[in-house]
Amino acid sequence: MSTGRGYALLFPGQLFERPGMALPIGGTDAFRRLSGGFDALTDGRFSRWVTTAGAEEISERFTAPALMFLWGALCAGCAEAAWGPPSAAGGYSLGFYAAAVSARCLTLQTVLGWLDRVNAANARTCTPGRFALASVTGLSEADLRGMLLRWDLGEVEIANVNTARQVVVAGPASQVRDALGRLEGKVLEARELALDVPLHTPHVLPASQAVADWWQAVPCAAPAFSLISPVDGGAIRGGPAFKRSMLESLTSPTRFPEVVRGVAAARPERVIDLSPGGELARMAAWVDRDLRVLPLQTLWDALT
Repeated sequence: MSTGRGYALLFPGQLFERPGMALPIGGTDAFRRLSGGFDALTDGRFSRWVTTAGAEEISERFTAPALMFLWGALCAGCAEAAWGPPSAAGGYSLGFYAAAVSARCLTLQTVLGWLDRVNAANARTCTPGRFALASVTGLSEADLRGMLLRWDLGEVEIANVNTARQVVVAGPASQVRDALGRLEGKVLEARELALDVPLHTPHVLPASQAVADWWQAVPCAAPAFSLISPVDGGAIRGGPAFKRSMLESLTSPTRFPEVVRGVAAARPERVIDLSPGGELARMAAWVDRDLRVLPLQTLWDALT
């Protein structure tokens, strides 16, 4: 079980999915117990998604959100079975939803209902090919914003801040590709991502509006431990503050450096990176090299 200040969790979001993510623990009691409940919520699909499904299936634009949310919930359940509850949790993008479930703010079913409503609204307004996302490495958020304004590409919005010099942008596909062309040779890397829903920007305001009335009636609890806001890195205190954070996270950028700082402020003995490819640990190292971030294999080793 956990000792001292315990451990914290960093939850991944969409585009972190990998085929066969759960194969290392497929035979464990924890996987069988948790995945059965998740299969019941997904018409039997979850176990296939995390074991045998191919990349094309699990990366489908509206499958990946549910998959990565439930992946985070699976990992959190496994961690709690191994070590007890964490002392803090933060998420990258929709990893925040899994962090919130682990903090007992709301249920799995509630988040899946949220995702159904958000996905339905985005399917209407973010039709395939209308928007694009791109990752830019080698510029600060402020410098990139300045360039976009000078180039009259004001509809290209900041969607995620990964590190001080790696930013994800989203906007109309033509403007994003125009920006990529202008950035060529000016940055270390600028590439379009395999996602065309402009999450965490004002472009998904219709989804926020579509979910808002329903969300107001949903009961939510205060976090059971330090739950970090993906928008500003602050510890969320109280159920009403959590509800505001959920809505805000739809249309505001995820600022991962602030998430890392918020987790570090809880002073955990160790942090477990729940991303299958170890991306969150590498990003966290650019923010706080003293923070002890361990790979997912650490959790798998505790179960097997």
